[in-house]
Amino acid sequence: MRPVRWLPRLRRSSIELGDDPGTQGSRGHRLGVGSRGVRAGSRSPSARLELAQVDDGSFPETLEELSRIELRRVASQLRFAGSRTVHYYRVDGLRQVSPDGATGRAGTVSSAGAYGPEIRTAVRDHDRVYVVCDVPDTGSQTQLTLSDGDRTTTVATFEPRTPVLAVRAPDTETADATARAAVDFLGLDDASRISFLDGGFRGRFEEACVAGYSSLRLRTAGDRGASTEIVIRPAESGSGRHADVRTDAVVSDLLRRNDTELEEATGVAAIAGDVRPPSSGERFRPRVAIGFPDGRVRFEQFVPEQVLLELDDIVRDSL
Repeated sequence: MRPVRWLPRLRRSSIELGDDPGTQGSRGHRLGVGSRGVRAGSRSPSARLELAQVDDGSFPETLEELSRIELRRVASQLRFAGSRTVHYYRVDGLRQVSPDGATGRAGTVSSAGAYGPEIRTAVRDHDRVYVVCDVPDTGSQTQLTLSDGDRTTTVATFEPRTPVLAVRAPDTETADATARAAVDFLGLDDASRISFLDGGFRGRFEEACVAGYSSLRLRTAGDRGASTEIVIRPAESGSGRHADVRTDAVVSDLLRRNDTELEEATGVAAIAGDVRPPSSGERFRPRVAIGFPDGRVRFEQFVPEQVLLELDDIVRDSL
């Protein structure tokens, strides 16, 4: 099999997909959380709600208390949002798992320890259960010489009584090891990766959260099982923006054909979580790379917890 790179000339489209990943990434660390951002003296609804609970005192003490409320809110958005790649698994047994049943097992269930993934803790937050793991860089190991620096901290999270497990891990092997460890920890049987190509999932998923694609990678099935890779990238405009390649007639035809499979797409997701960059005040639209066969979404920049949770909900609703 010889990979073939095909760069069609695409017609211009009125749909534009925002700045390039480098530009977006540079803005990621300046994101405000919530529609007003996090600014000195701001009054979020939660802050106003909790203000009634602040003890009577001087004005500076009241401001200090409000600052602590905002800090707790921001910390909650950053606590588990380290990894930019989320892998999705279907675990039907999660429908029977209650929040107390999951978090109550922390500290009582043994793990593989030095020989494999180790469960560090299980906590509740944002109406989810978070299972925090330490995983060897290869997913598992056969010796006792592994140092803490050779382990990756990963997170498996789910909404109780639903079948979707979202694993935040940098690569496929680490994600699979985390999913196995989380399933064992919860006393369940098995987890299977969710394919974004099965049962009409892709159409529902794209309708819910894809603003457009700036590049695609497809694979075509040929004779005797041979396959050819097709890479589609549009020419970049002078403004640094890209057209949605799906609006091109040739690309649209390729996506509908039965002998082609969409492997990966990069573009802009309409997942904001009500995050607005302070510089513009407009709704934030993150750039993503979506792996369709293996149910994977990688964000090109840091995103807070509320964006990750919105993506989890969209995946679950697209099943």
